[in-house]
Amino acid sequence: MAWARNGTPDTLGSAGADVQITDLTAKKFNQFLAHTLFSTDAAQDLTFNSSSASVYARRNSNNGGTDATGTSLALVDLRFNSNEEYLHVIYSCWISGEEKLSIGFNCGHTGNGATNAPSRKEVVFKYVPSPDETCDGIKLNKGAFTNFDTGSNLSALGTD
Repeated sequence: MAWARNGTPDTLGSAGADVQITDLTAKKFNQFLAHTLFSTDAAQDLTFNSSSASVYARRNSNNGGTDATGTSLALVDLRFNSNEEYLHVIYSCWISGEEKLSIGFNCGHTGNGATNAPSRKEVVFKYVPSPDETCDGIKLNKGAFTNFDTGSNLSALGTD
């Protein structure tokens, strides 16, 4: 199994509402890597294929705390706090005829120096579109907050 770049990575040249890849090739397995910067506050709202229908369900834990769940959602909220710089790693499985399962991890920058431990979030989620839909796009949106800052990036790797 060889992993290769999938789609055109997106790096913001100026502040913007979305960091997205719109030209993914259909692959069974994808890995998404994102580094999102904030100017003031930003959400980390993930959608696949520009779908904002209520077709997402998730379970997450913030800093190892109690699980939280959400069902029939229009997006997956990946943030822990709205004012942190984040590194996201998301693995996603897209097998035709099955629900699309993903697992994601992020860490947030909570302050400079070794006296500030980073925040962390673990999230598992599923996307339940038509069973044979393929992944051709992923988007992180700022939500109702301020735009992502210049240099925010989203990249993808894929394999069958």
